[in-house]
Amino acid sequence: MALPQKNAVTSGQERLSVLNGTGTRWHGKVMKQIKTIGFSLLFALLLALQLSVFSSYAQEAGSDPVPAEPSVLDLFERASNALEQGTVSTATLELLRQQLVEVRDKNSRIVEHGSIDAQTLAAQLRALGSPPSDGQDEAEEIAERRKELTNALAEANAPIREAREITNLANVLIREVDRQIRSMKIDSLLTNYPSPLVPATWTSGFQEINQFWRRLHRDIQGELERPSVSKALGQTVPTSLALVAFGIFFLVVGRMPIHRFLLKLSVRQERGGRALALAVVYNLSFLVLPAIGALSILLVIPVLDIYPNSARIALTAAPVVALFMIIANWLGHTLFAPGQTRWRLLELEEREAKLGLRLCQGLGAFMMVEVALETLQLDNAFGDSAISVLSVPLIVTAAILLWALAGILRNKGAEVPDETEEAEEPDEDEEAEEASVKPQESGFLLFLSLLMKASALLAVSVTLVGYVELARAAIIPMIMTVAQLGLGFMLYHLAQLLVKTATDRDDAAPTPILVTIGLIVPLVAIFTPLIALTWGARATDIADAWRLLIGGVQFGDIRLSLDSLIVLGVVFAIGVLITRWLKNLLRTSVLPQTRMDVGAQTAIVTGTGYVGLTLAILVAVSTAGLNLSSLAVVAGALSVGIGFGLQTIVSNFVSGIILLIERPIKEGDWIEVSGHMGYVRDISVRSTRIETFDRHDVIIPNSDLIAGTVKNMTLSNKSGRLMLPIRVAFGSDLERVKAILIEAARGHYTVARYPVPFVLFMGVGENALNFELRCYLKDVNNILTTQSDLYFAIYNELGKSGIEIPIPQRDLHIKDIDKVLNALDGKAKTDPSPAS
Repeated sequence: MALPQKNAVTSGQERLSVLNGTGTRWHGKVMKQIKTIGFSLLFALLLALQLSVFSSYAQEAGSDPVPAEPSVLDLFERASNALEQGTVSTATLELLRQQLVEVRDKNSRIVEHGSIDAQTLAAQLRALGSPPSDGQDEAEEIAERRKELTNALAEANAPIREAREITNLANVLIREVDRQIRSMKIDSLLTNYPSPLVPATWTSGFQEINQFWRRLHRDIQGELERPSVSKALGQTVPTSLALVAFGIFFLVVGRMPIHRFLLKLSVRQERGGRALALAVVYNLSFLVLPAIGALSILLVIPVLDIYPNSARIALTAAPVVALFMIIANWLGHTLFAPGQTRWRLLELEEREAKLGLRLCQGLGAFMMVEVALETLQLDNAFGDSAISVLSVPLIVTAAILLWALAGILRNKGAEVPDETEEAEEPDEDEEAEEASVKPQESGFLLFLSLLMKASALLAVSVTLVGYVELARAAIIPMIMTVAQLGLGFMLYHLAQLLVKTATDRDDAAPTPILVTIGLIVPLVAIFTPLIALTWGARATDIADAWRLLIGGVQFGDIRLSLDSLIVLGVVFAIGVLITRWLKNLLRTSVLPQTRMDVGAQTAIVTGTGYVGLTLAILVAVSTAGLNLSSLAVVAGALSVGIGFGLQTIVSNFVSGIILLIERPIKEGDWIEVSGHMGYVRDISVRSTRIETFDRHDVIIPNSDLIAGTVKNMTLSNKSGRLMLPIRVAFGSDLERVKAILIEAARGHYTVARYPVPFVLFMGVGENALNFELRCYLKDVNNILTTQSDLYFAIYNELGKSGIEIPIPQRDLHIKDIDKVLNALDGKAKTDPSPAS
C-alpha cells in the first residue's frame, strides 16, 4: 500500500479550512464548557462512552479491510497535514482522532481474528512436517505441495498484513494527535493574564466591566425593540414577575413545611423498608423542591425571550448553572444532615454539621458564579484585565471555603457523653470497634483533606500572579471531586441500608465483607472515569483505557485482560467456596461419625483446605487461559535464591506438612517444648499455637517441633502417673499410713484400677518419715484436681488416725549464756525502777 505523501492536496486544504471556520470553533468551545458542567451530564457522558465502545466491539469480526479506499488515504493525508501545520484547533484534532480510531479499531479486529482461509492453509502446511534441512532432499510431490500452500498462505495473509500496516499507521497518528491536544491544553492553562498585584490591572479591569455593562444594557434595549418582544411585554412581564415571586417564595418559605412534614413521617418509623423509603423521600426533597423554585425563576428567560448577544451563552447555560447550587445544597444536607444525627453520614457535632452545610452551599454558589463567568467569557464579555480582577475574589473565597471544609472532614466529631454514660465506662473492645468505623479517622480522608488544602493554596498563589486558568484547573476539579466522592459515599451507605433492610439485619450490624466488596467495586468503576474526566482527561482517554482493559496487556506468552481477570477471580472464588463447604461438611457431618480422634479429624480438614485452594488456583489459571510456561525459566532461576533467602519459612512449611501427615502431635495434646507447657490449639503450615495453663498463646515454629525435643503427655493415650509425696512424724504406724494412702487412691474415680496404686517408703528424713503414693490416672489432664482431692482425703484420714504431719524443728545454741545472764542480773540490781 502506498503511504500518504506529506504535501497537502487541494481537497485536504478545503476540508481543513471548513473545519477551522469560526462557527465550528465557537461551537467546540461552547460544547467543551457545557460537557464539564453537572454530575448528570458526566454520568450521561460515561454511559454514552461505554455504549459506543461496546457497540464498536460487537461488530462482526470478519469485516472487509479498508486499506485501499480513498477515504482512508485521504484521512491519513489530512491528519498528517494538520499535525504538520500545528495551528489546527482542538475541535478539529478531536474529530480527526475519532475518525482515526474508527479506522484503527476496524483493522485491528481483522488482525486479531485473522483469516479462516489462512488458518486452514497453515494447518495443512504443518501437516506436511518441517521442511528439510540444508543438504537433504524432499519428495517432489511434497515439495510442490509445500510451495503451493506457502504461496496460497501468503496470498491469504495479504489483507491481514495490509490491515496491520493501517493499524500501526493509525496508532502513530493518534499518538501524535494526543500529544498536540495535551500541548494545547497545557498552553491554555499557562495563559498569563494581567497580575492583580499590579494596580493598573484593577483600573483597566473596572473599565472593561463598565464597558460590559454598557454593552449589555445596549443589547437588552435592542432586544426589547424587537417587534416580537415589545408587543408581548404586556403579557410576558406580569408572567415573569409572578414566576420570580413564586420561585423566591417557594425557595425561602414555601418548601419548609414540606420538609418538616416529610421529616416527621421519616422519624416515626424506627426501621424497615418503609422507614428507609421515607428517609430517601425526605432526602430527595432537598433536591426536588429547590429545583422547582429554581425552575420557576429560570422560566423567565424563555417567557421574556430576551437573549442579548453579550450574555447569550450564559443565559442558555443558566439551568446548568443553577444545577450546581441545587446539587451542592442536596449533598450538604445528605452528608452533614444538621438536626438529624440518625441519617448523618459523618460523625460530627451539631455545630460542625451546620457549618459543613453552609460550606457546601458556599462552594455551590462559587461554582455557579464561576461557570457563569466562564460562559460570559465565551461571549467575549470581558477582557483579560476584567477576568483577572473578577477571578481574584472568587478564587480566594473558594479557597477559604475549601480549606474550612477540609478541616471539617478531618474533625473526629466525638459527641460529648451524657452523665449516665460518664458513670458507665465502655468496654475497650467496643471502643476499638467503634473507632475503627469512623470515616473521619480513615487515612483516605486525611489524604483528601491535605489535597484540598494544597489545591486551595495553589489556586490562590497562581491567581495572584495572573495564571487564572491554572487556578481554575486547580480548585474547580477539586471541588467537583469532593462532591463526587460525597455522592459515592452516600450511594454506598444507601446500598448498605438496602441490603440490611432486605436481609432484616440491624442497622448497627456490620455488613458482610462480600457485600462490601460487591458495593465498592462498581462504585469505583463508575466514579474513577468521572473523576478522571473532571481532572482533564478526555473521553477518548477513557475509551483507550477501556480498550486496553478489554484487549489486555501482553507479558511474554501471558495476556492479561479484564475478562481473563474476571474469570480468574470468579473461578477462584467458586473454588474457595466449594473448599469451605467441603471442610464444613467433613467437620460437622462426615468425620464425627468415624472413630478417628479429634486431632486426626483436624488434620484431614486442614489438608482438604490446602488441597482445595491449590486446585482452585490451578483450575482458575487454566480456565482464564493464562499460559504460565514462560514463567518456568524465571521460577527456576529464582528458586535457588528463594531457597536460601526463605529457607526458614520453607523449613517450617515442610515441617507443618510432616506434622499433619505423621501427626507426632495433634490438636488437644498436652505437650512441653522449648520450656513452654500447654495444649495444642492450632497447627498450620508455618507454626503451631500452644495455649498455656495461664491462657497465654505461644507460637512455636514447626521446625522446632520436628527437629527439637518435644514432650507429649497425650500422644498414644491419655493415661499418666501421679506421684504424691507424704511426710509423717517419727513414731507413726507405718502400716496404717500405707493403708490410708492406698485407700485414698482406690477411692478416687480418676485413678485407674490397673496398674494398682502402691506406696513407697522413700526413707527417713531430718524431721519426718518420707512416703510416696504412686498411681495411674485414666486421664492425665485431671492430674491437678486429682492431686488436690487426694491431699484433702489423706490429710483428713491421717488426722482421724492420730498421725501427725511433722513441722520442721531447729535447735538454737547461744555461746556464753552464763555471762549474758550475769550481766542482766547486775543491771537489775543497780536500777531498782519498776520498768527494770
